[in-house]
Formats: sequence, structure tokens, C-alpha cells
Amino acid sequence: MKGKKQLFRIAICFLCLLFCLPKAFSQTVLKGHVFNEEAHKPLASVSVYLNNTSIGTITNDEGLFVLKNIPQGKFNLVVTSVGFETYTALLDLRDLPKDFQIVLKPKADELEGFSVLPTDPNGWEKYGKYFTLLMIGTTLNSNETKLMNPEAVKFRLNEGNVLTAFSKGPLRITNYALGYEIEYKLEEFEVNLNTAVVNYSGYAFYKDMGLKHPNRVRRYTDARFETYKGSLLHFMRSFYANDLDAQGFEMRSLAMISNPEKERAKKMFKEYGNKPITYEADATFGYERTTDGGMNHVRTTTHTVDSTGFFKKMLKQPDSLVSHQIVLSDSVGFAVDSTIAGFYFSDSLEVSYKWKMVPLRYRALSKKTKHETIPVSEFVFVNKTPVYIVRNGFYYKPYDLKVTGYWAWIENVSTWLPYDYYPGKN
Repeated sequence: MKGKKQLFRIAICFLCLLFCLPKAFSQTVLKGHVFNEEAHKPLASVSVYLNNTSIGTITNDEGLFVLKNIPQGKFNLVVTSVGFETYTALLDLRDLPKDFQIVLKPKADELEGFSVLPTDPNGWEKYGKYFTLLMIGTTLNSNETKLMNPEAVKFRLNEGNVLTAFSKGPLRITNYALGYEIEYKLEEFEVNLNTAVVNYSGYAFYKDMGLKHPNRVRRYTDARFETYKGSLLHFMRSFYANDLDAQGFEMRSLAMISNPEKERAKKMFKEYGNKPITYEADATFGYERTTDGGMNHVRTTTHTVDSTGFFKKMLKQPDSLVSHQIVLSDSVGFAVDSTIAGFYFSDSLEVSYKWKMVPLRYRALSKKTKHETIPVSEFVFVNKTPVYIVRNGFYYKPYDLKVTGYWAWIENVSTWLPYDYYPGKN
């Protein structure tokens, strides 16, 4: 019965979040044309989509594209074609041009006379497993997430033992667990093999496999909802709606503060000097029964307790401790306008999600994680500037926000959900 009550509470909270948000989907339409910069001629068969959504199309022979049913908010528009530089623009759907004119530039390495370092002809055999591990991860979903065109990935080992990977066309990734076919335009992939520091970025377009396999829709729906709970996308939407607590999230400060016990010990030694730090304590012995059936203490004595040793131990503690004080979203969030929330905290933040257990795979990663029971992640605002969040969970200036802990492990291609995913809709 207790489990049913908890499930009911979670379901009600998710419904509350959805009703708190303004209508997620509207009839906003974006029209435009795509041209070649050199000849200024229309480009056909160019992919045009809103990044990390299932909203996209290709241009016709006149270079025309039409995107319909765009949710309100801000999105990155992505325009990509083989042989051309990827075009991106951050769009505010409240202020769209009637005819969006986009000009694509030829890629530098496609120009005549341009030379680059050769790629490794055996690159996939050498680095393919490592590349897949970093892109798709080691989550439960990763077992059912496949890169369908590995031959498209080329590798180059540069000076300093820095490995780069690239692909002329989009990577085709099928997530059988969540029911998505993903076209991923890899823009940057770089890993320092000496330090294991990884940096990769790109643009994703989703196709819902449930449209082709209606008998699997229920399975996909359940898997998406389970993945969504406690995800970074879920957190950002909850933060925007100022609904973190009801959605199961808790933020705590990781700022360093003065150790209160050590400060108390210093104060006591300053007060007592070289004298023992003592206090008087009462002790009662024996009982006797009263005429009405009650009990009375027979004898009370007072004795002196020496606390000097206790306070000496306090002096050996570190000067500072991690605060771990609760941080409310009101204290770190602010309204930029009617559609955008700002998010900033001067120190590191710990974010935990109370309604989910961490997988055994995560606990097995290290000594630090083996005792964790619920997902715990950390935020650091590396450039001491805010990030900005819209209602669908999209946040921009992402490089200003460093994410570590649970989300650094779980958030990869195998668990990504598109920004137009909402519980109960997909």
C-alpha cells in the first residue's frame, strides 16, 4: 500500500508540473530558404531542424523549408548539409521572420588546395570502442543503443596525444530502449589520451520509432518516463517552474564555512586559559514508592565533569567544513523575462533526486559512488555567470555550467530525450 501511495504522489506531482507550465505546444510555423553562399543558388535536400527535438524537415528544390507546430520558447535552429559548414541560430519563437534567409558556407577542407593531416586508416579498430563508450556510455540503455554507421567516423591522432574524431555526414544512432532514431551531427570530438579529458558537441534530430512500431509504444512510453525522472531535463523544467521540492529534487550548498565546533572550542580555551574546562552535573540514585503508587528519587548528588579532552579534540578538526545547507530555488533563480529563468550560485551546488535509486552499474564505478543510494550530482558555474532556462528545459550558455557526479555518468546519447518530449504526451 505504501508503494502505491508513493507512485500516486509522484504521478500527481508530474501532473502539477505540466499544468504549471504554459501550453507546451502551439501552432507556431517557421518558413525559410537555404542558399549556397558562393553561387547564391537554392540548396535542396538540406536538413533543417530544431536541435534535440523531433521537429525537422529537408529543403525542396527551391531551398524552401517549413517547420510546423513548434513549441513556444527558445531553440537552436540547425541547418546542415554535407560539404557545408553547419549553420545554427538561437531562435526566440515569439519573434520570427516571415521568410528566414539562410546562407551556407562551403567547408574549409572542401576548398581546393586546402590540406589537412591524414586520418588513421585503422582508426575504428584502434579507437572505435573508446569512442562508443564516451558517446553512448555504460548505462542500462547503452546495451540497446547502437551506432549504425561506424564507418562514417574518422580519427586523427594529433600532437600531445590528442585524439580527434569527425564525420562528414550525420551519425545514425538507434536507441532501441527509448524508441528513437537519432541523426547526430558531430561538430567536435576531442579527447586527451594522457589526461582522459573529453570534449564533444553536436546537434541531434530525433525520429520516434513508435510511429513505425505502434505495438511498442507502451514499452517506449514507460522507458522514457523512467529515464526522464531525475534527469537533467527534468531538473531544468522543475527549476523553471519553481517546483523542485514537489518534483523530488533537493539542492544543497557545497560552500566551505567555518567549523562551528572548532570555533566553540577556541572560545572555551580563551575563556578558561590554562584551567580545566569543567561543568557541574547532577546524578540521582535510588527510588522509593509513594503512597499514591508513584516513584520518588531518593538521593541526588552533584559532581564535576572535565571536558578539556573533548575540546582539545575539537581543536584538531579542520578549520572549514562543507556547508550542506539547503538551497532554495528562489535564492539562486531569477526571472529574466516572462519566458526565461536565470540560474546562478557563487559556490558549488549539490543536487539530489529523492525518488529514484542509483543503478548498480553506477555504484560499481568507484569507492566514492559505491555507497550512494540516490542520484547525487554537482553544479559549478565555471565562469561565474548565470545560465538561462526556458520552460521546455533547454538551457543556453551550457559551457558556463560544469556538471559532475551522477549526471556526468548518466547523461549521454543512450538516455537523452528530445526537448519536445513531455510525460503523458510521447
